[in-house]
Amino acid sequence: MSTVPIRNAARLLMLLLLLGLHINVSAADTLWLDVRTGEEFAEAHLAAAVNIPYDQIADRIEHYAPDKNRALVVYCRSGRRADIAKQTLEQLGYTNVVNAQDLDGAEALYQQETRASD
Repeated sequence: MSTVPIRNAARLLMLLLLLGLHINVSAADTLWLDVRTGEEFAEAHLAAAVNIPYDQIADRIEHYAPDKNRALVVYCRSGRRADIAKQTLEQLGYTNVVNAQDLDGAEALYQQETRASD
């Protein structure tokens, strides 16, 4: 697994602050969902992430998150598939879903939540 440098961390954190979005639990309690293809996931991903492609999220999410109040963070390559996954999850009744946009955004958010829980 390769790591990707955090290029957009400041942009993502500013966006989250402007929108008033944040996760109120520790990074360990959050389910990190990489909604890209298995091939993209194999190239690089957040170590804590589970890979469920966005077009399979409705069928597979309950296995990983039976609690619909659990904090979920979704990300993909650009944020488009993550937004589709977020909408699907919300339609299924999940109440705490954040779109981190891309891998850089997910890594920045993960680091922020890890620091907050220390």
